[in-house]
Amino acid sequence: MSAAAAGGVTKPLGVVGWGELDPVLLAALAVEAPVLLVGPHGTAKSLVVERVAAALGLPFRHYNASLLNYDDLVGIPLPDDAGTGLRFVSTGGAVWGAGFAFFDEISRCRPDLANKLFPIIHERRVAGVDLPELQHRWAAMNPPAPTDPDGSNDAAAEVYLGSEPLDPALADRFWFVVAVPGWAQLSVDDRRALVVGADPVLSKATTGWLPSLIDEVTAVLPALEAALAGRVADYVVDLVNQLGRGGLPQSPRRARLLARAVIAVHAARAALAGTAPEALHDLDVSAEIAVAAALPQTAGEVPPSPATIRAAHRHAWEVSGLAADDAWRRVLEEPDPLGRVALGDRLGVGDAALSRLVTQALGSLQSDARRVGAATAMFLALRDRRDLAPAAFGPLADLAQRVLRPRRVAEQVAPGPALETWREISAHLARHPASGEEGDALARAYLLGGFPDLWAGHDWRDALAEFRRDLDRFGLTGNEGSRP
Repeated sequence: MSAAAAGGVTKPLGVVGWGELDPVLLAALAVEAPVLLVGPHGTAKSLVVERVAAALGLPFRHYNASLLNYDDLVGIPLPDDAGTGLRFVSTGGAVWGAGFAFFDEISRCRPDLANKLFPIIHERRVAGVDLPELQHRWAAMNPPAPTDPDGSNDAAAEVYLGSEPLDPALADRFWFVVAVPGWAQLSVDDRRALVVGADPVLSKATTGWLPSLIDEVTAVLPALEAALAGRVADYVVDLVNQLGRGGLPQSPRRARLLARAVIAVHAARAALAGTAPEALHDLDVSAEIAVAAALPQTAGEVPPSPATIRAAHRHAWEVSGLAADDAWRRVLEEPDPLGRVALGDRLGVGDAALSRLVTQALGSLQSDARRVGAATAMFLALRDRRDLAPAAFGPLADLAQRVLRPRRVAEQVAPGPALETWREISAHLARHPASGEEGDALARAYLLGGFPDLWAGHDWRDALAEFRRDLDRFGLTGNEGSRP
């Protein structure tokens, strides 16, 4: 069966609804990368692995990690003839001679045994001995139980009390950590096919197509890596930075694996489409598919947000497509959102691009106090020199008017935190009378304009220091460091 006629990886195996994962699974098979499947019970995780192994015609070992003992893996250790080491008397289920090993329920594995799986999964070694015949190491697990099952936001989610979050070091050994589709993710047609479909008959006559498909991928990988290495390296460097800022830190090992995964998925997509890789002009699509299926946090208690992954991917893809000395690239590589606005203004990026940066900066701030302060600084810096889009200028003006438009307000302040805050602000202003400098005047207006509601949820001292930094950042008279 040719690649074009194979119909993917999972469909010929009689597995329904997994088509979107075909490029990832094929890429993993081509580079012999470890795979961890994460999903609820009954989602065909074990079925997929067993049928892939059968289609490859490899000696297969299926281990239930929750019941596994080390002797089940290595056999019975006995002294060697010289009495200086050990030899292993293999049992029928030992890993020696296996071509495909599957560790089911790996999240229920005892910690001491899980540590012994590290070298098998990552290095294809056991007890210090190479396993040259072992090509594929896959595993499966249910989603880990939350720390507080009763407090879960998803009332419909299954809770697997025996499934523990995978040790981060073990999860990091898997190239691909794949969230598999459940019933909710299946289309209507897939649901019908699942209910009424017949199981395929896997025989020697039907096992040749998958190795051929894998060969198509491996044949193009060296040339593809040479052609794409520069772009992919730039992409992964920025991607890992963005993921870290989004609360998804990655190890240096993962950064290297991500680069190889992107190229392998691109080669797999080309093989599945029956075309040459250079004919696929959407490397960004391959990159997003690879990244979504290659983050170890998918095996954790709280899986990564698709929105966070997508935002990191889009940012990294845009950066990687620009020259190293490009002004817009310099702006995008600035980690602080407000810093991007200030740098973009200094480097003369267009008004449309600067408007986008302003909107992103406001959206990144976590409190009204910070938004008012940052908006005031940006409004004063940009109002006369830039023609910002209404979507950016409008929010700046609305927020800044609280500081810039004088108002007389009578507040009834009862004894309590609000009154204490007012006394502190009054004492501060008394110690630092108006100097006539713009920065001091703005600081006073910011403190007074924010009372009482802004200071109910944000410490006014911290907010004032941040406001002065914002003024200084945008070239205004912030007098940073001149006030406590």
